[in-house]
Amino acid sequence: MTSYCFYQADVFTSTPLSGNPLAIFPEAEGLSDETMQALAREMNLSETTFVLPSARATRRVRFFTPAAEIPLAGHPTVGTWWLLAELGVVELPDQGIGRVTQETGAGILPVDIHLDAGKPREVVMVQALPDFGPMVPNPADLGEALGGTSDTVLSNPAPQVVSTALPQLMVPVRSLAELQELPSGGSGGKLVEMLRGLGTECAMCYALETVDPAATVHCRMFAPGLGVPEDPATGSAAGALGSYLVLHNIVRPHDGVGTVVVEQGLEIGRPSRIHVEVAVGNGGEITEVRVGGTAVTFIEGEVRL
Repeated sequence: MTSYCFYQADVFTSTPLSGNPLAIFPEAEGLSDETMQALAREMNLSETTFVLPSARATRRVRFFTPAAEIPLAGHPTVGTWWLLAELGVVELPDQGIGRVTQETGAGILPVDIHLDAGKPREVVMVQALPDFGPMVPNPADLGEALGGTSDTVLSNPAPQVVSTALPQLMVPVRSLAELQELPSGGSGGKLVEMLRGLGTECAMCYALETVDPAATVHCRMFAPGLGVPEDPATGSAAGALGSYLVLHNIVRPHDGVGTVVVEQGLEIGRPSRIHVEVAVGNGGEITEVRVGGTAVTFIEGEVRL
């Protein structure tokens, strides 16, 4: 029998029992693909991460939902590196910013850990440059698939699949009230079928009205095909959304950076806050996407296999 230590952290928050929960196995050597998937199903959180040695990066990180492995995810990246910094298992400065790299299914990507007196203060991941994919030709059908009406989804800008590692559909919703009223997971099977037809599993729905005036957008993310009816905080989708908002001139860069503050998770009692920065070059091209936030670790346990 072999024992594996695991931790649970809440991410994109500093308060336990809010934000997006994450299970982390910081020493996952010896676990098979099938066991990792079974453990993610057992944890029954939106994601579970497994940390492994890497010859190409500081660590290799694998990301699993209860239903499938995915190449990269935002809140699991922030939470995993927050924990590794807390455990002191990677070399970092006591003060300032320490850069590490993670080997993922989306390639090798840098992560910046901001520290005060050796403790993590913020973790910022650099995501892949955005890939702007297909647009939805009929927003009326999408609105109904989300559990709303034919008028729920706006057509300007049109809903569009955007990837900064994981393809996700950006969905502009007409009002905050309509966004809040959508059922978790949308209409279920109809939404899954429509999303898969666009090459994605995820719908990042947003409104420009917010609960907190300091936020830029109010978001809800549905991924019923991945076993996640509603995600409390989605860092990968936040980076894609920031890129989409900059592309369509909804967020205008200042000094070469477009800043987006995402509020998410309020409808399911898990308030979250995600910070996004989209760097823009002199020609208007997006040159870097950064997504950051905080986390709090509050559960520690052991699995015996």
